[in-house]
Amino acid sequence: MRPTLIVLLFAWTAVCSADSPSIADCCADQAAIERIYHKHRIGTKQSFEEVMPASLIEKNVRLAFRKEAILRQRYGLAITDKIVEAEVKRINTTTRAPEILTEIKAALGNNPARFARCMARPIVVERELRYRFNNDDELHAAQRKQAEQARQKLLDGGTPGNMHEVTWEMTPRPADARAVNTAQPRQTQGKARSNLYSVEATVQVAQPLSTPVGEKEQNIYFEDLNPELQKVLRAQLRKKGDVSAVIEMPTGFLVFVTEDISTERLGASLISIPKQSYETWLEQQEIQP
Repeated sequence: MRPTLIVLLFAWTAVCSADSPSIADCCADQAAIERIYHKHRIGTKQSFEEVMPASLIEKNVRLAFRKEAILRQRYGLAITDKIVEAEVKRINTTTRAPEILTEIKAALGNNPARFARCMARPIVVERELRYRFNNDDELHAAQRKQAEQARQKLLDGGTPGNMHEVTWEMTPRPADARAVNTAQPRQTQGKARSNLYSVEATVQVAQPLSTPVGEKEQNIYFEDLNPELQKVLRAQLRKKGDVSAVIEMPTGFLVFVTEDISTERLGASLISIPKQSYETWLEQQEIQP
């Protein structure tokens, strides 16, 4: 048996605990959870076995434990019972679907240990590993350098390729628009950095580059940005041609240049440099015995 597989199986047994020691039992619990999700999925026409065969469930479960091993080995973070208990509490107190949550717990025999292990623990592992991957400066140094070079080219009067447009409404959002704001793209955490700025920020750049035929164009409001990022962009994008700092997003780096600015609107072009693929990076990680 390969050393990597030995390590993964050892990690699996440790996580499953004496309450459910086998990999088969852990896969069965995961299947039970997936069945509940499948039952409530709108528009599902295929059977559960077609959508989620046993081989896929086992693959996903093994991947979850591989992620935990990578989190421990590369970043030195061990997921403790206390951390998992906090996640269970968060799930219980913030769920928007209490009926489904109740069904999931019943499918797991109303066993708190099984729920913590198969429901809460994978969520913690994925969240912690993605956070560290997204914020790993060493991993994304080449992409940051590329973004800095593109920014410098803009400052020197050049025009990098692959630029897109984004426009924010600078006026307050109308009261009626606030009521239906659920259609707006979700904001994403990011960091804006340059020689002059270092700020945790939120940037919304999910505005469609073109509006599909037959659909009404959605306005994007500047006030929806994180207040700290608003300060950065207001300070840096004062007139046409101004260039922003490099803004770090979970999946890439952005640079804005002002194209049009007035009291009503702020239009800018942006350069987007993607980071490494999380999925590809996972595949490349070797787990030491």
